[in-house]
Amino acid sequence: MSFLLDDEDATFKAALSFVDDFMFDEDNTVDLLDNKQLREDGEATHQCSEFVLDADERKRRRRVQLNRRKRLLRKAGIYADPNRARNERKQEMIRLRTQLERLQLDAQVLRSRETKRPQNATTSQNLASLSSKIPAVWQEIATRQRRRREKAERENIRLKLAVERQQQLALSLGELVQRRALKVTQECAVLTKQSYLTHHVVNVLNIDGDMEDFRVLFRHLEIAYRGLDAVFATNGLANLEISPGDVHLREGFGGRLLECFSHKTLPFEWRATTEATWEHFKGIEKHFGNGSLYTKAAKDLDEPYRYTIVENFTKELHSNNSRADITVKQVVRRYVERDRNIIIWVSFVAPAQIKHKMLRGLAYNLRGYAVTKRSPQVRPGQELSVLQQCSLISLNQDVDARCQPSNLQKLANFLIVNTAQNIRAHRERIENALVDQAVARRME
Repeated sequence: MSFLLDDEDATFKAALSFVDDFMFDEDNTVDLLDNKQLREDGEATHQCSEFVLDADERKRRRRVQLNRRKRLLRKAGIYADPNRARNERKQEMIRLRTQLERLQLDAQVLRSRETKRPQNATTSQNLASLSSKIPAVWQEIATRQRRRREKAERENIRLKLAVERQQQLALSLGELVQRRALKVTQECAVLTKQSYLTHHVVNVLNIDGDMEDFRVLFRHLEIAYRGLDAVFATNGLANLEISPGDVHLREGFGGRLLECFSHKTLPFEWRATTEATWEHFKGIEKHFGNGSLYTKAAKDLDEPYRYTIVENFTKELHSNNSRADITVKQVVRRYVERDRNIIIWVSFVAPAQIKHKMLRGLAYNLRGYAVTKRSPQVRPGQELSVLQQCSLISLNQDVDARCQPSNLQKLANFLIVNTAQNIRAHRERIENALVDQAVARRME
C-alpha cells in the first residue's frame, strides 16, 4: 500500500511540474510576442493607430485563453504549488526521521539480543552451580535436625527424671501432711466435742443495782479517750504508716503489755461504715468472733452517758489447742467527732475456769479502739472509709505469783492469738454487714 501511495505522489508532482513549465513557456511566449510587437511598433511608428488597438486586443485574447486554461486545470485538480521546494524539504526530513526511528528500533533489538545471550549463559551457569550445591544444603539441614533431635531426647530424659523426683517428693509430702492432719485431729478431738463450737442462745438482761464495780472502768474509759492520739501516733495508725489488712503486734514491759492493731480501707461511705461499726460493737455479735458466749447482762445508759453500754458476761476463749472461760466486766462508749467516729471499750478480765495450767495467771485489763474516718485516697464517684482497730492488754501485777516464768510467754502468746483473731472477726463481720446493706439497697 505504501508503494502505491508513493507512485501517486510522484505522478502528482510530475503533473504540477508540467503545469509550471507550461505556464512558464506561455509567459515567455507572451513576452516574446510583446517584445516583437514593441520592436515592430518602434520600427513602424509611422503606422496608423489601429495597429496599436489590434495589439491590445490580441493581448486581451491571449489573457482570456490563459485564464480559461487555468480554470480547466483547477477543475482537473491540478494546482500550482509556489512552496514546492520547501514542501519537498519537509517531506525529505520526515522521511529521514522515519528512517532514523526504524534504525534506532533495529539497533535496540540487536542490543537486546546481544544482552540476552550472556544472561542465558549466566543463568545456565547458576543453575549448574545451584544443582551442585543442593546436596550440600540438604546435608547441612539433616545435620542440624539430627542435633536438634538429640537435644530433644536429652531434654525428655531430664524432664522424665525430674517428674519422677517430683512424684516421689509429692508422695512424701502427702504422707507427711496426712500424719500431721491425723495428729492435729487427735489433739483437737477434745475441743471438737465441746459445745462452744455452736453459738448458745443468750438472754440479754438489764443490769439492776449497784454501779460501783463499773466506776473504775469509767475512769479508765476517759483516760483511754484522752490517750487515743498518742497511742495511734506511736503504732503508726495516725498516718496509716503500716500495711493494711494485717494485724500488727507489739510487746513491752517484759511481756506484760501486749498490743495488736490493724487498719483497712473499705469501699463504703463513711456514714454507713460508722453506723455498721457501732451496731456491731453495741450488740451481741462482737462476742461470737472467737469463742462462745455463755451468759450476758447489759444496760444502755441515758444522759449524760449517751452512747454508753455496760456489760457483764461470761464467755470462752480459745487459741490453738488451749481454751479458757472468763468473766468480763466491760464498758463500751461511742464518741462522735466531726471527722471521725470513735468506739472505745475497757474491760476487767478474770478467769472463770482454766483448762490448762499455763493459763493460771489469766487476769488482765483490756482497752480497745475502733475508729472510722474518711479515707485520704479519693476515687471519683466513690467515697472510701478507713476502719482502724487497736487492742491493748495489760497483765495484772501479780501475774508473776500466779504464773510460772516458763508459762508467761505461753500466756502472752495465747492472748495475742486470741486478740488478733478477734480483730479479724470484728472486721469481717462489719464488712459483711455493709455488703448486706448495699445488696438490700440495690434490691429495693
